[in-house]
Amino acid sequence: MGEYGEKDNVRRHPSLYDAFELGDRVERIFQDDSGQKKVYKGIVLAIDKKGMEIYWDTKDGKYKPGEIGIDFTRCHLKEIFDGNQLYSPIRKEKNYQDI
Repeated sequence: MGEYGEKDNVRRHPSLYDAFELGDRVERIFQDDSGQKKVYKGIVLAIDKKGMEIYWDTKDGKYKPGEIGIDFTRCHLKEIFDGNQLYSPIRKEKNYQDI
């Protein structure tokens, strides 16, 4: 399972069930090699102990289903909390009720 074992991931990260709920709006930032950033937003469709499935429906504030390229993704625990080389960690989308 890559650099860390499953038990290490569980120790390093909180439970997805504590951090997210089905239906939560989430966001992450994509940065390409030239430094251009794009903000993707979506909705959590499924959660289990190893990851979650997200439907990405918004890019840079514009609703774009089908034009995004990857609209459904399965993100694993480490990627959700730590991000990867191209994407930031996934966070709940901030809305005016949270401020």
